[in-house]
Order: sequence, then structure tokens, then C-alpha cells
Amino acid sequence: MSVSAFNHSVASSSDNAAFAGAKPNTEQSRLSSNARPTVGVNFSSSLDHCGCGPVFGGPPPRPLPIGVRPNPGPPPRPNPALPDPHYAKQSNEQLAQALLDNYEAFKGRWPSRSVTPQSLQRMADRPLTGDPSIDANIQLAKELLRRPALMQALDRNGRSGALDGRLSKSDIRSVVRSDNPLKLHDDKQLVQEMLKHFDALKGNCFSRTIKLKDLRTLASQPLTGNPFNDHLIQLSREIMARSDLTSSMDNRFSWQRDGKISRHELRALLR
Repeated sequence: MSVSAFNHSVASSSDNAAFAGAKPNTEQSRLSSNARPTVGVNFSSSLDHCGCGPVFGGPPPRPLPIGVRPNPGPPPRPNPALPDPHYAKQSNEQLAQALLDNYEAFKGRWPSRSVTPQSLQRMADRPLTGDPSIDANIQLAKELLRRPALMQALDRNGRSGALDGRLSKSDIRSVVRSDNPLKLHDDKQLVQEMLKHFDALKGNCFSRTIKLKDLRTLASQPLTGNPFNDHLIQLSREIMARSDLTSSMDNRFSWQRDGKISRHELRALLR
């Protein structure tokens, strides 16, 4: 490169710089303003300027008038997986009475005229609807199924004591009206109680068996106020109310009923 060319280039650069410096202040100010966003966004200046945080959803909500409370919205629906607190605190008799009061809603499919364990299960499996009466039935069915001893007592035939898969109105009433603390015991539990109190039930110390006629006599006696004696009376009453059970005790090892129950026969029923 020649010296003259070099000098010309330097001169051109100097002229351009001089021309840029000669631009009006307004133009420089515009260029300077346009260049700022390329450095980065500065939130602090805007926050300091307005005295509040950034607003992303429009203006803030208006304050409620004095004395007006915010609407909390609809109450949460109960979780169907958890026990209903209303029914969970009720007694077995109260649950049975609630089932009796709304019996028609729980009846099985046609031609069934009774409530069955299956119809209760179908009701319990239904999702909550938001309708208070329907949801109450669903929660009642759930709570009944959580109490197998009560379900078995309601299923027990009022005449024979056998489980027949039907929860009739008369069966439910018998549970509601009974004050026997052993009414929820199943057959094996009653047999265990008989073995536990075998000597007291057989009476005569020389006897080796419990006579059904003695049980019947004991069951007819009024309560005495003595806890032990009253337990024997209640036990006898519950046993005599289950003819199906007494029949299985009486002729366990013999084709002929002799009206006597031995320890051997009771133990055989527990196997």
C-alpha cells in the first residue's frame, strides 16, 4: 500500500468520526435510547418507580364492601374412600334402624323383595352424586359393610338363626330391638363361650353334658344384676334363639337327638 493511500484511509475515518460527532443531540439521544434494551431488562427501576410489584393479570381486585365476606365456594364433597363421620359415630342399632327406615332404596334387583349383601355392595360401589339423600344411602351402605359382625346379625334368619343371604325387615327389627350383648356373636363365638362356661351351664357337678332343657329354663329367667349370672342367661337366650345351632350341637355324633351337648360335640363345631 502506498503512503498516499494510507493517508487517504486515515483521513476518511477521521472525517466519518467527525461527521458522527456533528450529529444533533436529539439523534444521539434516540440512538442511545434504542440501544438500551440490548443490554438486559432491568425490573428494579420500574418497581422503584411505581412502588408496587409487577402486575400480570390486569388491575388488582377491588376490595369488598365493609361487612361483606368473600364467597368460600361450595363445600368440599366427602371422600368416598373415607368413613362418613356421621355414620361412623352411630351405634349398630342406629345403623340398622337407618337401613330399615329407607329399606326400599336398598332392595335387590327384581324379583328380590329383600335387601341382600349384594344389593348393599352395589349401593356402596356407586360414586357420590351431590344429591344429599342418595349420597346418604351410599355412605350408609359403606358403613354397614365396614361392620361384618353387624352384617351377619342382620343376615341371620330370625327363626332359625341361619344365614340365608336376605336382610328382611323382621330380621333387622330383631337386631334393633334386642338388648342382648351377644347378638353380634357368630355361632363359633357362642360355642367358645359355652366351652368357657361349660361347668356353670351343665349345673350338676356329676353331669358330663349340658342339657338343652336346662338352657331353655335358664334363658327364661329374668336378669339378676349379677354380671356373671346375667352373662349365662344372655348366652342361653342367644343360643336358644338359633335353632339351627342347637340342632347341630345336639346330634353331632348321633342320628338321634338326645337333648344333651358334650364338650366333644362343641369342640367338633369349632373345627
